[in-house]
Amino acid sequence: MEGIALILLGLCWLLGAVNIVCFIMVLVKMFYYEDVGLAGLTLLLTFCSGVGVFLGFVAGWMNVAKYDAMRLMGFWTAISLAQCMFAVAYALIQLQAEGYFH
Repeated sequence: MEGIALILLGLCWLLGAVNIVCFIMVLVKMFYYEDVGLAGLTLLLTFCSGVGVFLGFVAGWMNVAKYDAMRLMGFWTAISLAQCMFAVAYALIQLQAEGYFH
């Protein structure tokens, strides 16, 4: 089970890196389409509290037609869901290893 847990953890880290790339691509689109205030607020909140990534995700979906980013946002959503599933699977394996589940 330890090998599977390490693979899941590695996949979480890899998908996290892909999430960061998607976030940066949405930020670039915000600046390109002159949503400078929204992009600035997103960056500020990202560095202060981490909430800016969620704001960028929501703003990306709200402006998907304006940014012409349907494929990017769909990909980012799929990657985020996959990362969440792998994180939950990793947590359950760790809890089982600790003896919380039989």
